[in-house]
Amino acid sequence: MKIIVVEDEPKSREGILNILARDTEYEVAAVCGNGKEGLEAVKEHRPDLVISDIKMPVMGGLEMLEGILKEGIEVQAVLLTGYSEFEYARRALKLQVVEYVLKPLEVEGFLEVLRKVEGNIEKNRVEKVSAEQLLWTYFTGTDAERQQTEPILRETLQADDRTQITLFCIYPCSLANETGSELQKHTTELLDSLCMENYYVMSLPRQQGFLVMLTDTERNKNLFKIFKTRIYHSLCQITECHCSYGTIYGLKELNEKLAELKDMMQYAFSLPDETILSRELVESIEYKDLEYPDYLEQSIYREIRSGRYDKVRATGEQFAKSVIDSEGKPACIREYVLRFSAGILRVAGETRGCLDAGENTSYIMESIARSTSKREVRYQFEKIMNAVASSRETLDITENGMILNVIDFIRSNYQRDITLSEAAEGCCVTPEYLSRIFCRETGVNFTSFLQNFRVSTAKRLLLSGNYKVYEVAEMVGFHDQKYFVKVFKKLSGVTPSEYKRENGK
Repeated sequence: MKIIVVEDEPKSREGILNILARDTEYEVAAVCGNGKEGLEAVKEHRPDLVISDIKMPVMGGLEMLEGILKEGIEVQAVLLTGYSEFEYARRALKLQVVEYVLKPLEVEGFLEVLRKVEGNIEKNRVEKVSAEQLLWTYFTGTDAERQQTEPILRETLQADDRTQITLFCIYPCSLANETGSELQKHTTELLDSLCMENYYVMSLPRQQGFLVMLTDTERNKNLFKIFKTRIYHSLCQITECHCSYGTIYGLKELNEKLAELKDMMQYAFSLPDETILSRELVESIEYKDLEYPDYLEQSIYREIRSGRYDKVRATGEQFAKSVIDSEGKPACIREYVLRFSAGILRVAGETRGCLDAGENTSYIMESIARSTSKREVRYQFEKIMNAVASSRETLDITENGMILNVIDFIRSNYQRDITLSEAAEGCCVTPEYLSRIFCRETGVNFTSFLQNFRVSTAKRLLLSGNYKVYEVAEMVGFHDQKYFVKVFKKLSGVTPSEYKRENGK
């Protein structure tokens, strides 16, 4: 607690300072001889507490506190005086002075007053912290911080061990930050429109979606149905997202339940759209063994090399039905789709002379690898098939004209500083809309795509042997060599110099 002492009598002032130094660990920010000095010190140091005499030369304690109040500064105060007249006490109470203490001070009584003030300050500080902020601390803090926060959170939420708490964890499949924010805002608006009470909506750490928490829900028997039909359905109209659900009593199992809800998300891959995951539903899921269709792989290679694109499409669709639409484990389906896609991209690239085809489509492969639904895997796989099963010389993965224009914009301008807003302006759409569509089509956000493109171009320039690292950095749009090296290593696993040394001829 930060304190300013305002006292004109030297002996009294020294006595107060001795008590504070000997019996407390409080910080004394300033010592002043009258109210005018005290007012200036409060403006400068913004203390938690002012200990002040009432009757002083130049400006008294009450006048000083009135000045502090006019400045709009929130501060607790303890007034020390030998005067016990009612008028002083009445004025002090109007100014919300915590205590009105008579001199000479009694040490234990004075210390008790300070402890009371400290408790009030802490209580006021907690009351200004929102429930969402307390929940964030509870989820992300250390064990000690969690133990300290729990009783405060319990009081804020008015939740004891018998209070039922219902949790809905929402995970948007899009990587665009704007999408998550939009869903969160829309959820709050829907909850308000339904006159829901005692609800809290907050982002989860590490971009793992957001949490909807409702307390005292035991009497609302239709809550699950209302949330599914009126809220989750509406969110799914904005973008593909997954939802898991569970209930607890009190706060003791909150972190464990949240971890369980996050873990459930992987099972959404195998279930129909707009399914809300629960423990009972997850436990009922059964997977079947899935064998990799080598015969389809060899067949599609032959069709690609022969240029029979109608049969390429047919074989690709056969693969999708036997693998993507199967009841195999999600990890197995993703692995087989990645293996099949990498193979046909390699063969198509060799056939058309596009030797960097795999590198230019890596973002699509990454999207498949982290996909959370069969629909997303099929969507990305079909983009690969459309590129492979066409007579174009290049392997353009997306047929969305706007996104192709943005990619062309990046190819033509990557050497300079370009932004999502600039690209959106060229397409006559808002940055938020372009961000969502770009992420949907390519599997990564605009910035990640741009960085991948720059690093891919940098690799070719490095291997040419004609340029130094700092020259390559400037040529691909990085004006800070250190930042270029950092991004390059993040995406490639090695520094530009190491890459050049390991791959140069």
